[in-house]
Amino acid sequence: MALHPFSRFGQLYPPSAPAFFFLQKKKSSAQVGLLQFAVPKKSLKYLAMIPLFLIACKKDPKIKETELDTLTAIKKPVDTLSPILKTEKESNQNIVTVDASKMPIRLKLEIKNQDEQLILRLENLNQPKIKAYLKTNQPMNLRFNQIRLPDNTFDGPFGQSIEYETRQKGEYWLILSKNNVASGEAPTGKFFIKIE
Repeated sequence: MALHPFSRFGQLYPPSAPAFFFLQKKKSSAQVGLLQFAVPKKSLKYLAMIPLFLIACKKDPKIKETELDTLTAIKKPVDTLSPILKTEKESNQNIVTVDASKMPIRLKLEIKNQDEQLILRLENLNQPKIKAYLKTNQPMNLRFNQIRLPDNTFDGPFGQSIEYETRQKGEYWLILSKNNVASGEAPTGKFFIKIE
């Protein structure tokens, strides 16, 4: 019996499992130190490809730098379709002049004081009927109190909605204020009006 390369003083030591693979004689071999390792040719091909994969995967993608101007001015578009022509304040009255030819009109408004009135002046009204709705985010003691007709006469009171036939052409006023008959919540806060 021939002595195994791992034999020592005539005694045989069986090689461990991983060393057994490399100690077999193959067609291609590499000798390192005193031990001879046998590696199959196919394994060499695969081992040679590992560094190629690592190098190929390590390439950083090209980063394209673009400069952004952070000081560009943002232009606010002018609302040419806004129905509000002008807003005025006279003592306890807020007067909002609206172009009625651009119906339907939706407005978000606010009353800040309890004694304040809001007057919506509807100019260029040329339709047979006015419909207006008042919607509040919170309970408010607010209503359409009166409507002023082009001949300077008044009609009312109304509730939180109004439907009125317009027999005359001209400027109509919708007057919103506190409902003096009802008690409860203050007529202050933000609200929404739709006029058709």
